[in-house]
Amino acid sequence: MPGLSDYSAQNILAYVTGGLAVPALPSVWVGLYTAMPTSDAGTGGTEVSGGGYARVQVAGTATTNATTAAANATLHFASTPAWIVAGMTVRDVTAPSVIPAGTTVLSVTGTTVVMSANATGAGVGGTDSICFSIWPTPTASVGTEPAVVPATVTNGAVVTFATASASWGTVLGFGTFDSLAGGNTLAFDYLGNFNWLPATMSTASPGVITVHAHGYSAADPVVVTAKYGGVLPTFSQSNLTGPLAVVGPATDTFTVTNGGTAVNTSATGDFAVRKIVQQQIPSGITPSFAASSLTLNMA
Repeated sequence: MPGLSDYSAQNILAYVTGGLAVPALPSVWVGLYTAMPTSDAGTGGTEVSGGGYARVQVAGTATTNATTAAANATLHFASTPAWIVAGMTVRDVTAPSVIPAGTTVLSVTGTTVVMSANATGAGVGGTDSICFSIWPTPTASVGTEPAVVPATVTNGAVVTFATASASWGTVLGFGTFDSLAGGNTLAFDYLGNFNWLPATMSTASPGVITVHAHGYSAADPVVVTAKYGGVLPTFSQSNLTGPLAVVGPATDTFTVTNGGTAVNTSATGDFAVRKIVQQQIPSGITPSFAASSLTLNMA
């Protein structure tokens, strides 16, 4: 199920139990999946490859080479990294209080970054480490059990990939990584900011899925997980693996097809289901994901 990878989750658990210092602040890249990972380790998925594809750096640090006085909004660098773009969040790692919370990048030149807020206090030092990220401060969880909405973070800047020189296929989701290639998977999620909804499935041909007030339309793509205590049905035809297409939706019910084949069941099941977005990327397209389109859940 999407969320933190085992690598990230184990590091966080070791930290909150006093067994490990927080790992060093990583540089972060975003990559795209045509098949989502099948384990929390981030393995079993298919990342786009070939056709000019490369992960895009979306977070990292740069060191200033001149001071920025209080009441001034321009940061100075010997050479501004090319991956820094407008909309990124700006934080001073060396002296956190001198750049106000929520400050973002307004514009970039070869040696400067103009911020949305002025430096404060003693100002930014001449050798301060500045963190830039497309991810703003995560939102807190909302609600009380059993209806808690988990903490999330959504990109605040546009993420633009290289132009595809061949088809990249149909993209289902994205991951964050600590390296341009290989490295550790940090987190991953589907495209589309939709909630997981509790569902049951009857024994029938096709099996009928019941989800209260789901709001789905015919042909909507959905995915299923039984990770949190659910039991998948048994199948007499096809299964619930991968993207499914909604068929014959009513207010609280629908059936699904998998690759065009109806999913028939021979025993009932219960699970969670959510709608996703599928993005085809043919040759010649420059894939770009607007702000607020890439959401990671603390699952």
